[in-house]
Parts: sequence; structure tokens; C-alpha cells
Amino acid sequence: MTPVVRDPPGAASDEPDAVRRVGEALANVTVLTGLLVYFGWRRSDVQARELGLDSAVLGMSTTDYVLRSVGPVFLLLAVVVGIALVCRWLEPRVRAATARPGARARALSASLSAAWLVLPALAVVIGLLVPVTSFYAFPLAVGGGILLSLHAARLRRPDAHPTWTRVLGFAVGSLSLFWSAGNYAEVRGVELAREYAEDLHGQTAVVVYAPQRLHITAPGACEEPLPAEGSRYRFRYAGLRLLAKVGAKYFLVSDGWTRDRGTVVVLADDDLRVELGHGDQARPPGCAGATGPGR
Repeated sequence: MTPVVRDPPGAASDEPDAVRRVGEALANVTVLTGLLVYFGWRRSDVQARELGLDSAVLGMSTTDYVLRSVGPVFLLLAVVVGIALVCRWLEPRVRAATARPGARARALSASLSAAWLVLPALAVVIGLLVPVTSFYAFPLAVGGGILLSLHAARLRRPDAHPTWTRVLGFAVGSLSLFWSAGNYAEVRGVELAREYAEDLHGQTAVVVYAPQRLHITAPGACEEPLPAEGSRYRFRYAGLRLLAKVGAKYFLVSDGWTRDRGTVVVLADDDLRVELGHGDQARPPGCAGATGPGR
């Protein structure tokens, strides 16, 4: 007679829980990856527009967006995690307080239920003092207020639609996080563009050596012919500043560039030699002028 192997007690109930936890982990990874990509794209798009460019011209990849997002998104997530830890610490105390009969428990429950309105209103008031901070804190206040109101509903009726409440909470949390990240990325994009324009001559200086004439005539750029004998390169261009390096392309502006007017020079890293130096790097001999050829 073949013995019947029985599952240990609780195994059947543990399996769905394990599957749910794996699903939650995968969902969190997906949200985090999407957040990094979205933040990087949004910040690059705003920064490019502030500098007079279309971000599509840069041709950034998903990896470029992620690498440009890690620092700022980490800061945003650290704030969110800190708030979540505080809420986690308060949760058993709030649960115990609302379980007691009396006017104080009813007032606390009513305050939590109205959090979807109170927290956004508080963020608007704070915006009168610090508008920029309120701009990317307001979405978190909206999401946090809705989550607190959902939690208050669960405290009143623990068995009422638990799955529906979790799904709604995940959706609200994700949307508010993306909304806040988009606002934060917009602020950072504007700040980076303004910092670049205000400190143009402190940006990385670029000298380009080319075997053929590139006809770079942007204001402030300088073209210098080189001796043909014993040299692979025939022309040298100075008076340029590095705007971005994406893949095999250099995006350069000239010393005469401004946000209102100016030219962005796009060079493919093909058969060129590019020298990068300090922002105050002197022009090569023969390129002391501030105008391009033909001026």
C-alpha cells in the first residue's frame, strides 16, 4: 500500500501568501523602475526646453534616464519611507485609541476620515510660504490623505472589501508618487538649466580637432587652421562648452550662447578628437578672438 504524503499543517495557506508577497515585490520593483525612467525623462525634457532644445534631439536611452535619476529619486523615496515608518510606529497607537469608546476616539476617527481633504489643504497653506516645496509635496499630501482615509475605513470595518482596499491603496500610492516625482523633476530641470546658463564660462571647455572643416560659426566659437604636414587633423575649434554627452554624440554650445539666442552644435564622435578641460581653460594660440570665421 502506497503511503499518502500529506502537507504539513498550514502549508496550503502559506502558499497563496508567499505568491502574494512575491507579486508585491515584483510590483514594487516595476514601480521603482518606472519611477526612475519617468523622473529622468521629465527632468531632461524640462531642462532641454529651458535651454531651447527638444529633448527628442538628445536621443537618450532608458539607461541614460535611470542614471540621471538615482540621486534625486533616492532622496524622494527616503522622505516617503521616513513618513511610512512614522505612520507604522503610530498605527498600533491609533488603532488602540480608536477602539476605545468615547468622544476622543470618535474625533480621531473623524480626523482620519477627513485626511483626504485636510492634508492637501495644509500643503496649499504651506505653499504660501514655500511655493517650490509645496509644488512637489502637494501630490504626496493628496495620496497620503486618501491612504489615511482608507485606513480609517478599515479600522471601522476590518472585514469590508480588504482586497479592493489594498488595490486602491497601491494605485493611489503609485499615482501620487509619480505625480510628486514629475513635479520634483520639473523643479530640478529648471534649476539645472538656469545654473548652466548663469555659469556658462564655468562649464567644461571643449576643443575639437577635425580632419575637415566643420564650419562651426556659432557666436564665440573660433576656428583655427592647422598645418597639413605631419598632422591627421586640419582644423581646431575652441570657444565651445559641453552641454551633454549622449552615446556617441556631443552637444556643444559656444561662449556667446544665451538661453534667448544661440546655437547648439551636435557632433558625432567619428574621426574627431575632443579635448575636455576646466571651465576657465584658455583658448589655443591663434584662437584668441571671440568670433567665428567670416565675421
